[in-house]
Amino acid sequence: MDFNKLIDIIKEVANEQGYEITDGGRKFEVYIDRYNAASFEVWANSSSGYIQVHQWEFGDNVESTGKYGRGVYSLRSYSDVVHFCNIMMSSAAIRARRRI
Repeated sequence: MDFNKLIDIIKEVANEQGYEITDGGRKFEVYIDRYNAASFEVWANSSSGYIQVHQWEFGDNVESTGKYGRGVYSLRSYSDVVHFCNIMMSSAAIRARRRI
């Protein structure tokens, strides 16, 4: 699997949808904000052979700022990456636009 090509696709779609992208080669974040869970950590883990995607989660109490949870997506093909890009696009389009 050509991780670099798949990562480039994810970053390009995230950029088009208005996500911020952190620096990082095979492990990076794409996010709009963390208050509406439109935030993902993407990790092309060559030892596992697929791209792991983790979504932002709030903690159990009010003081908790949240963190990335367990992996929610395992991208193993071009089709998987396209499906994830659709999730990013939908998240950007329908996210709640409230402030905490």
